[in-house]
Amino acid sequence: MIFRRIEAEIGPGVHGVAGPNGSGKSTLMKCIAGLIRPDAGKISWEVEGSPLKPQQLYRQLGFSAPYIRMYNELSCTENIRLVCELSGRAVGDDEIRAQLSVTGLQAKTETWYGQLSSGQQQRVRLVSALIKKTPFLLLDEPGTNLDTAGFAYIGSVTAKAREEGQTLIIASNESRELDLCDKIIRIK
Repeated sequence: MIFRRIEAEIGPGVHGVAGPNGSGKSTLMKCIAGLIRPDAGKISWEVEGSPLKPQQLYRQLGFSAPYIRMYNELSCTENIRLVCELSGRAVGDDEIRAQLSVTGLQAKTETWYGQLSSGQQQRVRLVSALIKKTPFLLLDEPGTNLDTAGFAYIGSVTAKAREEGQTLIIASNESRELDLCDKIIRIK
């Protein structure tokens, strides 16, 4: 058993899930994202007071994690376009390039994903989750492999989420990431 008696109602704002390595933060994020099902209990989502069905969730949710794989033989732009198409959101290449530029990857938009550094790959994963402009955003260890400039981007993401009334959940054991959160759920 990984979790027992977790009960939380999470609304708009920036929320954290904190705990040491192996405590189940990533497993909880996968459950929240609908990628795995809990053995017991339930997770429900609402948009403007209306419950979401599981098959609707992927269109309403952006999810980024270091373990999410992208295609090494596709460019940054192609990878992000594919993620958007799979979630039913058409995004033009100009918008993709603009978002990559915000992260400092303006010169890498057509570079194969597999040729990027680990920090650059993390920025592409973040853009792929954020560009969908969903009401819910899950970021599992978003600062992984990011330098100071890359982490500043995470700070701007959290500020924008607050401003726009988005529900953002960050899972981490890093204080610099958790310091961005308004409320924190601690897992032991």
